[in-house]
Amino acid sequence: MKLSSVVDDFLAAGRARGLSDHTLRAYRQDLTAFSRWARQTGPDPVFGKDAVLEWIAAMRAEGYAAATIKRRLACLKVLCRWLEDEDLLTANPFHRLRAPIRLPHRLPRNLKADEISALLTQAPHMKSVDPATGDNDAAATLSLALELLFTTGLRIGELCSIRLRDIDWTTGSIAIRGKGNRERHVFLVDDAVTTQLRTYIHRRRPAIPDLDTLLLTPRGLAADPNHIRRLLHRHVADLKLPRRITPHMLRHTAATELLRCGVDIRLVQKLLGHASISTTEIYTHVSDTTLSTTLRTVNPRGRLREEAEKDR
Repeated sequence: MKLSSVVDDFLAAGRARGLSDHTLRAYRQDLTAFSRWARQTGPDPVFGKDAVLEWIAAMRAEGYAAATIKRRLACLKVLCRWLEDEDLLTANPFHRLRAPIRLPHRLPRNLKADEISALLTQAPHMKSVDPATGDNDAAATLSLALELLFTTGLRIGELCSIRLRDIDWTTGSIAIRGKGNRERHVFLVDDAVTTQLRTYIHRRRPAIPDLDTLLLTPRGLAADPNHIRRLLHRHVADLKLPRRITPHMLRHTAATELLRCGVDIRLVQKLLGHASISTTEIYTHVSDTTLSTTLRTVNPRGRLREEAEKDR
């Protein structure tokens, strides 16, 4: 079988199943990397255990991060499972394959209080990408995007996929289709954000007839994640914040704040759209880290000890 044709058929099947454009792009990127390696080395069979192990060794030799290797293998595993389901592969190379890849333990990167305050309270002052509009459409899009990311904990791809018909004003909720095509709802619990959302929708002027995507570029086209990232990076630069800030950091911060305020972890899991609660539990470690840092700063026993020494 020709590998490039297999990849194209697999992606077409994924599109038919309703996989997001973001997921399909990621699959194509990872499978292109595997195809390139397979053309250079010519493993036989291409979907064999030895081929998978050799590819892992090659990626390690080239210095790829463990997270990248693990993600690429997960993508190849999905492809092999699809081939098996289609009766195009008799022996799945991942069956009983032992190739542990240890990821470094990293906590999610949260925003500090002053950073989130600056992002949400200081309005973006960027000029519209399209001078013909005469108003600050790009700033309005970014401002709404930041508010929704922080108040709902959405992924940037989910945010950009919201359509006007997904918004239920009666219940104050937005229908979201997340990873694995799973559906859930997030809620508009802040009146100011709800008003901002209504105002944005009233002002939006799509260039494409019948386009109902919520977030738009100044030219009236659907805003994709990269567009929002570019606007955010410019805003962060204007604010002269010292570090790079990404949309996903607002999702991390939203989750941590909810847990810190006492929201049950299973409710946070449902809000974020995590398939497993173990994914949500990492935010409890962030909260513990914050608690530990705060206690070390306050350290009442240490203060008492210092005062006792002064009285000697």
